[in-house]
Amino acid sequence: MIGKPLWTIPLLGIGIVLSFFWLERLSEQRLSINEPTLIMVEPGSNIIRLGQQLIKAGQLKQPLWQLRLLDRFFGSDAPIKAGEYQVKPGAKVLAFFEQIRSGQAYTRKLTFPEGWTLAQWRTQLEAAEGLRPVTNRMTETELAVAVTGTANPLEGWLLPETYLYTRGDSDLKILKQAYRAMQKQLDLLWKTHSHQDLQNPTALLTLASIVERESGSNEDRSKIARVFLNRLKKGMRLQSDPTVIYGLGVAFDGDLKRRHLTSDGPFNSYTRAGLPPTPICNPGASALAAVLTPAEGDWLYFVGRGDGSSQFSLDLTAHNRAVNQYQRGK
Repeated sequence: MIGKPLWTIPLLGIGIVLSFFWLERLSEQRLSINEPTLIMVEPGSNIIRLGQQLIKAGQLKQPLWQLRLLDRFFGSDAPIKAGEYQVKPGAKVLAFFEQIRSGQAYTRKLTFPEGWTLAQWRTQLEAAEGLRPVTNRMTETELAVAVTGTANPLEGWLLPETYLYTRGDSDLKILKQAYRAMQKQLDLLWKTHSHQDLQNPTALLTLASIVERESGSNEDRSKIARVFLNRLKKGMRLQSDPTVIYGLGVAFDGDLKRRHLTSDGPFNSYTRAGLPPTPICNPGASALAAVLTPAEGDWLYFVGRGDGSSQFSLDLTAHNRAVNQYQRGK
C-alpha cells in the first residue's frame, strides 16, 4: 500500500488554517449601510431572497454564494421572521441574521394628546405610517362594536398615551389597547377614591372630558372640577361652551355665537341640566384624578383670563365683573 506523500500533510494543514482565517473574515462581513436604515423582510422570505433584496438596494456587496456559506457555517436553523427592522451603520451581516430570526422588529410610536376626540384619533390612525387600516370605513357604531363588543359610544373611552406598534399592526389593535388602558385607569381610580356624588365611572369619564376641554392650565384643573361638581350638587346647569361645540360637530366654524348657546340639543349644557349623554373627548389621567380629588372651594363660576389660567368666582356678580375685566376689557 502506497501512502500519501509526506509533503501533502503540511499543505493540508496550511489549507485548513487558511480556510479557518477565510471563514473568520467572512463572519466579519458588514452591511453597506452608512446611517440607520429600515429594512423590510417580506412574509415568506428566506436568506437568499433577502440577499437578493439587499444586493439590489446596494446594502450588500458580497455575492450570494458567500452569503449562503456564511449562514450555513455561522447561522442558526431558526426561520427568519417577516417585519420591519432597523439596522445601524456598519452592522455585521451575521448580527442582522440573528435580529431577523429573533423577530426584533422596529417599533414605531403613536402619541394621542389629552382631550382629542374620537374623530381626531381616527385621523391620526389613518395618517400613521406602517399601520394597517381595518377601521377606516367603519361607522362609529361599527367601530364601537369592534373595539368594545358593544354598540355604546366609544367617545371618551380611549386613554391618551403613546402607543407602540410595528409595521403591519392594525389600527384596531391600537384602539383596543387604548380602550383597555382607559378601563384599567377608570377601575383603579373608582376603587381608590371618593366618588364625589357621581353615579358611576361613566359619569366620572364624562365630567372629566369636560374638565379636560375647559382646562387651560394644569394648576386650574382641580378648581374647574370643583366648580362643575358644585353646580351639579346645586342642580345648576353646567353651562360649558365645549359641550355645545362638541354637539355642533362639523358645523362649528370656530365662532361660538349666542344662538348656539340657546339652541337646544343633547350636548347643550346651557339648555339642559346634568351631564351630556356621552363624554365630549378622551380625557387624560390628570383630568380624571382632578374630578375625584377636586380643590376645596365654593366656586360656581370661572372665566379664562386669556393667558391659559382662569378666574374663579363664588357668585354671579363677581363672575360678571371678571368677564368684563378679562374678556370684554372693561
